[in-house]
Amino acid sequence: MSQLSLDNIVGGGKVGVEIDLDTLANTEFENFTLQYEPEIHHGLVIRTLESKTTISLYRSGKFSIAGGNSVSQTWRVYDLFCDEIRNKTNLEIMPKMELRFFVTSGHLDREVDLYRATIALGTEVTEYEPEQFPGLFYRPTDKEWFAILFASGSIIIDGQPDIVVLQDAYNLIDNRLSEFGI
Repeated sequence: MSQLSLDNIVGGGKVGVEIDLDTLANTEFENFTLQYEPEIHHGLVIRTLESKTTISLYRSGKFSIAGGNSVSQTWRVYDLFCDEIRNKTNLEIMPKMELRFFVTSGHLDREVDLYRATIALGTEVTEYEPEQFPGLFYRPTDKEWFAILFASGSIIIDGQPDIVVLQDAYNLIDNRLSEFGI
């Protein structure tokens, strides 16, 4: 049985106040770089200097955070972000964040016939159009996760902020394919 690796953590929330993005974009931060191009993206993109974690902050005060490869790193970047906003502005923020989902990847340790996998997993919950995309999308209606399988045996599973649930999803897919000799 293969273990999934945690590739990306996605979260979001709000800082509790409206933000003047034009002013904030011209503020010097110690641990982040700021990019604001409202004609391209209406949010302020905030990148950490130490990791690949990125925060998109919007005028409404809502934000999303992505790119962390551990829960502790994601919370650490969030705390650092809140501290810098408090220290560099006169804003009295009341931030709240939740982890929304994890993106994981793994390998089934074998090649997969995706046409047969479509039948094994169920045509009503799979989508495979090799002319459009080389992977099979699997979205079970009774689960809050989805998977993408590739002929090489690589697999991506996301949709839940719980690695145990995602590992169970991997096991379910692996077992179901094995039952069909795939």
